Parts: sequence; structure tokens; C-alpha cells
Amino acid sequence: MVLRLCLPELVNHLQKTEKQVLSGSYGMTQRALTKRIISVHVLTASYRIAGSVKVSNSGLNGLLTDPTSSFMTIMDASLGRIHDPDFLVQKLEDIRLVKDKIHSASLKRRQDIGPKGITRPGYKNVNTFNIAITDSTYEYEGTLEWPGRFDFTALMSGGTWEYLPIFDGTVRAIVYPELEIKSEALLINRSHIETFTHGLQKSGDT
Repeated sequence: MVLRLCLPELVNHLQKTEKQVLSGSYGMTQRALTKRIISVHVLTASYRIAGSVKVSNSGLNGLLTDPTSSFMTIMDASLGRIHDPDFLVQKLEDIRLVKDKIHSASLKRRQDIGPKGITRPGYKNVNTFNIAITDSTYEYEGTLEWPGRFDFTALMSGGTWEYLPIFDGTVRAIVYPELEIKSEALLINRSHIETFTHGLQKSGDT
């Protein structure tokens, strides 16, 4: 008698569980499909690390600014010292980095940064500026896309962007200028920036 009374509830429970499992599996598959692997060249104060990372649709910028983790993993990593850029110290299956210690990350493709650049409420027109930046270890040159009139205070302390997206960029080590990296796009950790100069890029400038 008790078994008969419980059977309908048991059947309903099993059906719900099956739907949840199937739904969860589909969700996991969808999340897995959004992951992709991109090439990256990361610079810290002492080392350069070339390899690849897994990112979502938000690109490398999304990975670096993800508030749920202070770390990131680079796969198939080649590790070299800044003072001897041609010497390979180690080839590693993966290496973990503290994101706050990253000075910059260079990318082969602009779109790998992520779908969103710097946005400011109320500004639609985007101006392009030639910029030169230094931090304690590196010099950077490239172009910055900034909505509206340039505002250095807003650039350095406003918004949610912790890394400045720079395009057609060049990075050089200050003490060891033989270390030079050119890339279509790079992200610079604004917390490390020491000096900044800019000039509006006019039509026809290259």
C-alpha cells in the first residue's frame, strides 16, 4: 500500500531529475563551446611568457578583469628572462600567474581583446590618439580609442577597465631595449603606469 502511494511521486521525481541532468549537460556543452584558445605574450617585471590561454566571449580582457579569480593560467608556456630575451629558461605545460603582477599582454589579433573597448555613458563618437606610456620596466607606443574628449583622470581612475586596450602597439624593455614586441593589440595594466603622453590622430595619419 505504501509502495503504491509513493510510486507516482517517485516517477515525478525521476522525470524532474532527468530534465535537470539533461538541461545541465546542455548548459555545460554550451559553456564549453564559448571557450576558445588564443595566443598571448605576457610581460611581468622580470619575465616574458609566451603561450596560450582559454577565454570566453569576453576575450582576454574579460579573463584579466574577472573578479572571481586573482590568477590566470597560460598553457604551453615558454618562459624567458627580460634581461636575456633570446634565452629560453623553461618550456612548461602550464604556468600560473598573479594577474596584478602582469604589466602587459600582447595579442596577435585585435578581436582577441574582447568585444567591448572603453565605453563612457553619453559618448558615441570615438577619437583615436597616438600614445606613449611608460611604467617601471617598459615603454609602450600605439593608438588608443577614446570616446569623446580625452580625460586623463577618467582614463586612469574611472570606469571598470583595469587594462588599457592599445592597438598597433610596440613594447620595449627600458633597461634591455633589445626586447621588443610588436602586436596588433595589447592590454596595459593601468595600475603600473608611470607616465603618459598623447596626441590626437588626424585623418590620413598612419
